[in-house]
Amino acid sequence: MSAALEFAEVMAAPSPIATKGGVAPLDLISKRTTPRERCPNSFMLCGQNGVWAVLVNASCGHWSCRVCGERKAQRYAGIARRGCELATERIRLVTLTMPREDPGDSWRALGPRFGRFSERMARRLGRRLTYFGTVEMQRRGNPHLHLLTRDSGYVAKAELAAACTGSGFGFADIRQIAPGAGVQYVTKYLHKSAGQEMPKGVRRIRRSRSWLTEPPTIKGAWGEGWRWQSVEGWDGDYVEAKLRAEGVLEVFRYDQRVDVASDD
Repeated sequence: MSAALEFAEVMAAPSPIATKGGVAPLDLISKRTTPRERCPNSFMLCGQNGVWAVLVNASCGHWSCRVCGERKAQRYAGIARRGCELATERIRLVTLTMPREDPGDSWRALGPRFGRFSERMARRLGRRLTYFGTVEMQRRGNPHLHLLTRDSGYVAKAELAAACTGSGFGFADIRQIAPGAGVQYVTKYLHKSAGQEMPKGVRRIRRSRSWLTEPPTIKGAWGEGWRWQSVEGWDGDYVEAKLRAEGVLEVFRYDQRVDVASDD
Protein backbone atom coordinates (compact mmCIF):
# COMPACT_ATOMS: atom_id res chain seq x y z
CA MET A 1 0.00 0.00 0.00
CA SER A 2 1.25 3.51 -0.73
CA ALA A 3 2.14 5.91 2.08
CA ALA A 4 -1.14 7.81 1.62
CA LEU A 5 -4.60 6.74 0.53
CA GLU A 6 -5.25 7.78 -3.04
CA PHE A 7 -8.88 8.66 -3.67
CA ALA A 8 -10.63 8.27 -6.98
CA GLU A 9 -14.13 8.80 -8.34
CA VAL A 10 -15.14 5.16 -8.17
CA MET A 11 -18.70 5.86 -7.07
CA ALA A 12 -21.37 7.96 -8.75
CA ALA A 13 -21.94 11.29 -7.04
CA PRO A 14 -25.01 10.91 -4.80
CA SER A 15 -27.84 13.39 -4.47
CA PRO A 16 -26.93 16.85 -3.09
CA ILE A 17 -30.02 16.82 -0.87
CA ALA A 18 -27.89 16.57 2.28
CA THR A 19 -26.48 20.03 1.64
CA LYS A 20 -29.93 21.63 1.72
CA GLY A 21 -32.05 22.68 4.66
CA GLY A 22 -29.18 22.75 7.12
CA VAL A 23 -28.80 18.94 7.16
CA ALA A 24 -25.21 17.82 7.59
CA PRO A 25 -24.21 14.75 5.55
CA LEU A 26 -23.02 12.88 8.62
CA ASP A 27 -26.39 13.44 10.31
CA LEU A 28 -27.86 11.05 7.75
CA ILE A 29 -25.77 8.10 8.91
CA SER A 30 -28.13 5.51 10.35
CA LYS A 31 -27.63 4.27 13.89
CA ARG A 32 -27.50 0.50 14.24
CA THR A 33 -30.33 -0.83 16.39
CA THR A 34 -30.32 -4.55 15.59
CA PRO A 35 -27.48 -6.61 14.07
CA ARG A 36 -28.25 -7.82 10.57
CA GLU A 37 -26.68 -10.48 8.44
CA ARG A 38 -24.16 -8.90 6.10
CA CYS A 39 -24.44 -9.31 2.37
CA PRO A 40 -21.83 -11.89 1.30
CA ASN A 41 -21.02 -9.72 -1.73
CA SER A 42 -20.62 -6.47 0.20
CA PHE A 43 -17.57 -4.34 -0.46
CA MET A 44 -15.88 -1.60 1.53
CA LEU A 45 -15.61 2.01 0.39
CA CYS A 46 -13.81 4.87 2.07
CA GLY A 47 -15.12 8.41 1.68
CA GLN A 48 -13.40 11.61 2.77
CA ASN A 49 -14.60 15.20 2.94
CA GLY A 50 -12.04 17.48 4.54
CA VAL A 51 -11.40 16.29 8.10
CA TRP A 52 -14.32 13.82 8.00
CA ALA A 53 -14.18 10.27 6.71
CA VAL A 54 -16.46 7.23 6.59
CA LEU A 55 -15.88 3.54 6.00
CA VAL A 56 -18.92 2.10 4.24
CA ASN A 57 -19.81 -1.56 3.76
CA ALA A 58 -21.97 -1.35 0.65
CA SER A 59 -24.33 -4.25 -0.09
CA CYS A 60 -24.64 -5.57 -3.64
CA GLY A 61 -28.43 -5.09 -3.66
CA HIS A 62 -29.07 -7.92 -6.15
CA TRP A 63 -32.13 -10.16 -6.12
CA SER A 64 -29.90 -13.15 -6.77
CA CYS A 65 -28.02 -12.49 -3.51
CA ARG A 66 -29.37 -14.62 -0.67
CA VAL A 67 -29.27 -11.74 1.85
CA CYS A 68 -30.12 -8.74 -0.35
CA GLY A 69 -32.80 -10.70 -2.21
CA GLU A 70 -34.56 -11.50 1.05
CA ARG A 71 -34.41 -7.85 2.14
CA LYS A 72 -35.92 -6.74 -1.17
CA ALA A 73 -38.64 -9.37 -0.83
CA GLN A 74 -39.53 -8.03 2.62
CA ARG A 75 -39.66 -4.47 1.32
CA TYR A 76 -41.95 -5.28 -1.60
CA ALA A 77 -44.14 -7.48 0.57
CA GLY A 78 -44.77 -4.36 2.66
CA ILE A 79 -45.70 -2.40 -0.46
CA ALA A 80 -48.11 -5.16 -1.49
CA ARG A 81 -49.69 -5.18 1.96
CA ARG A 82 -50.15 -1.40 2.18
CA GLY A 83 -51.65 -1.32 -1.32
CA CYS A 84 -54.16 -4.03 -0.36
CA GLU A 85 -55.17 -1.98 2.67
CA LEU A 86 -56.41 0.75 0.31
CA ALA A 87 -58.93 -1.55 -1.36
CA THR A 88 -62.61 -0.61 -1.31
CA GLU A 89 -63.69 -4.06 -2.55
CA ARG A 90 -62.31 -7.57 -2.53
CA ILE A 91 -58.84 -8.10 -3.93
CA ARG A 92 -58.48 -10.28 -7.02
CA LEU A 93 -55.55 -12.54 -7.76
CA VAL A 94 -54.75 -12.94 -11.46
CA THR A 95 -52.34 -15.61 -12.70
CA LEU A 96 -50.94 -15.42 -16.24
CA THR A 97 -48.96 -18.36 -17.58
CA MET A 98 -46.80 -18.73 -20.66
CA PRO A 99 -47.57 -21.21 -23.45
CA ARG A 100 -45.39 -24.25 -24.05
CA GLU A 101 -42.38 -22.66 -25.68
CA ASP A 102 -38.65 -22.21 -25.29
CA PRO A 103 -37.91 -20.56 -21.90
CA GLY A 104 -35.66 -17.97 -23.53
CA ASP A 105 -38.47 -16.92 -25.85
CA SER A 106 -40.85 -16.73 -22.86
CA TRP A 107 -38.64 -14.37 -20.90
CA ARG A 108 -38.05 -12.09 -23.89
CA ALA A 109 -41.77 -11.97 -24.66
CA LEU A 110 -42.92 -11.41 -21.07
CA GLY A 111 -42.76 -7.59 -21.10
CA PRO A 112 -44.41 -7.01 -24.51
CA ARG A 113 -47.14 -9.54 -23.74
CA PHE A 114 -47.94 -7.92 -20.43
CA GLY A 115 -48.09 -4.52 -22.11
CA ARG A 116 -50.66 -5.80 -24.59
CA PHE A 117 -52.61 -7.51 -21.82
CA SER A 118 -52.76 -4.26 -19.80
CA GLU A 119 -54.04 -2.34 -22.81
CA ARG A 120 -56.76 -4.89 -23.51
CA MET A 121 -57.90 -4.89 -19.88
CA ALA A 122 -57.88 -1.09 -19.77
CA ARG A 123 -60.22 -0.98 -22.76
CA ARG A 124 -62.46 -3.55 -21.05
CA LEU A 125 -62.58 -1.69 -17.72
CA GLY A 126 -62.53 1.84 -19.08
CA ARG A 127 -59.47 2.61 -16.91
CA ARG A 128 -55.99 1.31 -16.18
CA LEU A 129 -55.54 -1.68 -13.92
CA THR A 130 -54.38 -1.02 -10.37
CA TYR A 131 -52.06 -3.93 -9.71
CA PHE A 132 -49.03 -5.32 -7.92
CA GLY A 133 -47.36 -8.39 -9.36
CA THR A 134 -44.35 -10.64 -9.15
CA VAL A 135 -42.74 -13.19 -11.43
CA GLU A 136 -42.44 -16.86 -10.57
CA MET A 137 -40.04 -19.15 -12.40
CA GLN A 138 -41.54 -22.57 -13.13
CA ARG A 139 -39.57 -25.79 -13.05
CA ARG A 140 -39.54 -25.90 -16.83
CA GLY A 141 -37.83 -22.48 -16.79
CA ASN A 142 -40.73 -20.39 -18.07
CA PRO A 143 -42.11 -17.43 -16.10
CA HIS A 144 -45.57 -16.99 -14.59
CA LEU A 145 -47.05 -13.68 -13.51
CA HIS A 146 -49.08 -13.34 -10.31
CA LEU A 147 -50.98 -10.05 -10.01
CA LEU A 148 -53.00 -8.55 -7.19
CA THR A 149 -55.61 -6.22 -8.69
CA ARG A 150 -57.53 -3.68 -6.63
CA ASP A 151 -60.93 -2.09 -7.25
CA SER A 152 -61.16 -3.47 -10.78
CA GLY A 153 -64.79 -4.51 -10.53
CA TYR A 154 -66.17 -7.80 -11.80
CA VAL A 155 -64.12 -9.40 -14.57
CA ALA A 156 -65.57 -12.49 -16.23
CA LYS A 157 -63.15 -15.38 -16.64
CA ALA A 158 -64.02 -15.59 -20.32
CA GLU A 159 -63.02 -11.93 -20.87
CA LEU A 160 -59.79 -12.42 -18.93
CA ALA A 161 -58.98 -15.52 -20.98
CA ALA A 162 -59.61 -13.64 -24.23
CA ALA A 163 -57.30 -10.78 -23.19
CA CYS A 164 -54.72 -13.31 -22.06
CA THR A 165 -54.58 -15.43 -25.21
CA GLY A 166 -54.95 -12.37 -27.42
CA SER A 167 -51.80 -10.96 -25.82
CA GLY A 168 -49.76 -14.13 -26.32
CA PHE A 169 -50.11 -15.69 -22.87
CA GLY A 170 -51.30 -19.23 -22.24
CA PHE A 171 -53.63 -20.04 -19.37
CA ALA A 172 -55.20 -17.31 -17.17
CA ASP A 173 -56.99 -17.53 -13.85
CA ILE A 174 -58.75 -14.95 -11.66
CA ARG A 175 -60.22 -15.37 -8.19
CA GLN A 176 -61.52 -13.14 -5.43
CA ILE A 177 -59.55 -13.30 -2.19
CA ALA A 178 -59.43 -11.42 1.08
CA PRO A 179 -56.71 -8.70 1.25
CA GLY A 180 -54.69 -10.62 3.82
CA ALA A 181 -54.77 -13.76 1.71
CA GLY A 182 -53.62 -11.78 -1.32
CA VAL A 183 -50.52 -10.60 0.50
CA GLN A 184 -49.79 -14.16 1.60
CA TYR A 185 -49.93 -15.39 -1.98
CA VAL A 186 -47.61 -12.72 -3.37
CA THR A 187 -45.27 -12.80 -0.38
CA LYS A 188 -44.77 -16.52 -0.95
CA TYR A 189 -43.64 -15.90 -4.52
CA LEU A 190 -41.49 -12.92 -3.48
CA HIS A 191 -39.55 -14.97 -0.96
CA LYS A 192 -39.30 -17.85 -3.43
CA SER A 193 -37.71 -15.44 -5.91
CA ALA A 194 -35.16 -14.12 -3.40
CA GLY A 195 -31.73 -15.55 -4.15
CA GLN A 196 -32.96 -17.06 -7.42
CA GLU A 197 -31.12 -16.41 -10.67
CA MET A 198 -33.30 -15.06 -13.47
CA PRO A 199 -32.38 -13.79 -16.94
CA LYS A 200 -30.62 -10.45 -16.96
CA GLY A 201 -32.90 -7.42 -17.20
CA VAL A 202 -36.04 -9.21 -16.00
CA ARG A 203 -38.48 -7.08 -13.99
CA ARG A 204 -39.35 -9.25 -11.02
CA ILE A 205 -41.80 -6.70 -9.61
CA ARG A 206 -44.54 -5.00 -11.59
CA ARG A 207 -46.89 -2.45 -10.09
CA SER A 208 -49.03 0.35 -11.38
CA ARG A 209 -48.41 3.91 -10.22
CA SER A 210 -51.86 3.89 -8.68
CA TRP A 211 -51.09 0.92 -6.41
CA LEU A 212 -49.30 2.93 -3.72
CA THR A 213 -47.74 6.36 -3.38
CA GLU A 214 -44.72 6.01 -1.11
CA PRO A 215 -43.39 8.94 0.94
CA PRO A 216 -40.10 10.39 -0.33
CA THR A 217 -36.98 9.02 1.31
CA ILE A 218 -33.41 10.22 1.58
CA LYS A 219 -30.95 7.67 0.24
CA GLY A 220 -27.23 8.02 -0.34
CA ALA A 221 -27.37 11.79 0.25
CA TRP A 222 -23.75 12.49 1.03
CA GLY A 223 -23.70 15.81 -0.76
CA GLU A 224 -20.86 17.34 -2.75
CA GLY A 225 -17.18 17.31 -1.90
CA TRP A 226 -16.82 13.64 -1.00
CA ARG A 227 -14.01 11.60 -2.53
CA TRP A 228 -14.47 7.85 -2.67
CA GLN A 229 -12.00 5.00 -2.88
CA SER A 230 -12.48 1.25 -2.80
CA VAL A 231 -10.61 -0.26 0.15
CA GLU A 232 -11.94 -3.78 -0.33
CA GLY A 233 -9.58 -6.30 1.23
CA TRP A 234 -7.90 -3.77 3.51
CA ASP A 235 -8.19 -3.95 7.27
CA GLY A 236 -10.61 -1.26 8.52
CA ASP A 237 -8.51 -0.40 11.56
CA TYR A 238 -5.45 0.06 9.38
CA VAL A 239 -7.33 2.33 6.98
CA GLU A 240 -8.63 4.40 9.90
CA ALA A 241 -5.14 4.73 11.35
CA LYS A 242 -3.77 5.91 7.99
CA LEU A 243 -6.56 8.47 7.65
CA ARG A 244 -5.90 9.88 11.12
CA ALA A 245 -2.18 10.05 10.36
CA GLU A 246 -3.08 12.16 7.31
CA GLY A 247 -5.03 14.67 9.42
CA VAL A 248 -8.56 13.25 9.43
CA LEU A 249 -10.20 14.08 12.78
CA GLU A 250 -13.23 11.75 12.72
CA VAL A 251 -13.65 8.39 11.01
CA PHE A 252 -17.14 6.87 11.10
CA ARG A 253 -17.90 3.20 10.47
CA TYR A 254 -21.12 2.80 8.52
CA ASP A 255 -22.84 -0.41 7.41
CA GLN A 256 -24.99 0.82 4.56
CA ARG A 257 -28.73 0.99 5.38
CA VAL A 258 -28.53 -0.75 8.73
CA ASP A 259 -31.63 0.83 10.27
CA VAL A 260 -34.48 -1.61 10.84
CA ALA A 261 -37.15 0.04 8.71
CA SER A 262 -39.94 -1.81 6.95
CA ASP A 263 -38.77 -0.57 3.55
CA ASP A 264 -35.10 -1.27 4.17
